Amino acid sequence: MKKYIKIFELIVSLAVTGGFIYLFYVVIGFEKLIYFLKKVSPTDLFIAFILYLFSYITRTYRWKITLEIKDFKKLFKITSFNTVFNIFLPFRTGELSFFYMLKKENVPFKESAISFFTVRFFDAVSLFTVFLSSYLVYKGFTLFSLLLVLVMPFSFYIIKFMAGYIKIEKLQNFNRNVLTVKNILVLYILSVLTFVFKFSGFYFVIPHGIDLTFIENFFAAAAGDFTTILPIHGVAGIGTYEGGYAGILYLSGLDKDTALLSSVFVHIFILIGAAFIAGFSYIFLRK
Repeated sequence: MKKYIKIFELIVSLAVTGGFIYLFYVVIGFEKLIYFLKKVSPTDLFIAFILYLFSYITRTYRWKITLEIKDFKKLFKITSFNTVFNIFLPFRTGELSFFYMLKKENVPFKESAISFFTVRFFDAVSLFTVFLSSYLVYKGFTLFSLLLVLVMPFSFYIIKFMAGYIKIEKLQNFNRNVLTVKNILVLYILSVLTFVFKFSGFYFVIPHGIDLTFIENFFAAAAGDFTTILPIHGVAGIGTYEGGYAGILYLSGLDKDTALLSSVFVHIFILIGAAFIAGFSYIFLRK
């Protein structure tokens, strides 16, 4: 039965990706894509990549807090590999690479699992915070956006309190020794900064000639990231990511050409950027 479910999911993924490529060809056309590609500034691309790289650095520092491994280079390599596998492998199966790599570093599964789910929880709450706060700024409620960012860390303290009642020794030790008041705040700040750096970089990817504001890009990028948690998505996210990103822009009043072109440019940058960083890590951080 599971075999047929996987086959069905693969067929749906291929259908979503193929459907989007066909839709893009019909609505926009590849000629217009190439035309705008030539308008992308190399300087802007460099800025975008630096900001994207900073998002990897903040992710890596979170593992330094939650894992016993403190070697930054080693954790950066794990982060870059885990990210690229997540992007290119279907149905979030790339997450398994995290446990495999830590097992090779002699980290017990229970420890890696607790660390993994803790960081992913911070990811989820921080992404929601960034998405909602950017929406509030977009609507002109900047003060409420700031209050949201300041209030959200308290949700982690509630989870910490509730986790204290779970009678699992490793979890209680993690709760007591790792999830301190200071570390929770640092993990939250690093998680938010991860998305801030990442989404800010996307703005510089958009070529000249596309009328898109920074906050519109930021809001749409957050929506695009939300699609990565879907149980089924396109191959390498193609189709579903663009659906989240372009959908927000279109609902915000932008024309469909601008929305689709922006989503495609951003997604291409993500795929190439992640592959480049993983390749760099493989060549220069192997030891």
